[in-house]
Amino acid sequence: MMGLACICACAIFLGRILDAGVSRPVLTVRVVAHQWWWEFDYPSLGIKTSDVLYVPSATDIRLELASADVLHSFWIVGMKDSVEIVPGKTRPLDLVVKSPGELYGNCDSGCGCATVCMRFRVRASSSGSFDQWAARERLLPSEFKPPRTRVVPACALNSGHDGHAGRDSPAGHLQRLLDAAASTGNSPSQ
Repeated sequence: MMGLACICACAIFLGRILDAGVSRPVLTVRVVAHQWWWEFDYPSLGIKTSDVLYVPSATDIRLELASADVLHSFWIVGMKDSVEIVPGKTRPLDLVVKSPGELYGNCDSGCGCATVCMRFRVRASSSGSFDQWAARERLLPSEFKPPRTRVVPACALNSGHDGHAGRDSPAGHLQRLLDAAASTGNSPSQ
């Protein structure tokens, strides 16, 4: 599983597509950052998920990034830089995950939640498997589970001066692993 995540991280290709001469995305996903979770809305499919972005691999995907509350950022293992998400504005990001597998992402903008609290997964599958998942999810929705309360997560309360988890906390240890993985392009072991 770790090897597959590393392969996916190395294979991911992200870029902003210029308007001229580029094909249109096959799938559009509206990505909304909330304190302290992620919403992934697939308008053309009538599906919403929370904290897991499902995508077909080797497919042009347009992410429309938005914030429901405060300044956030969007980052997936393999991206050089995170993308800032400003409240009240939608920011497009085009994505192609070249092969099936699982990647991790997070918000790294000191938004009061610490990076650890805003983690999400990206699950890429073949287009056939993705279509089967979408059909099941339309019939029996099970993937949209927003938090029932707005209680501040413990890791947000134990943060350092820069908005990240305190160094000696379990969240701080996890943050150091995530930072190390980001700098090497590897995914931390689970």
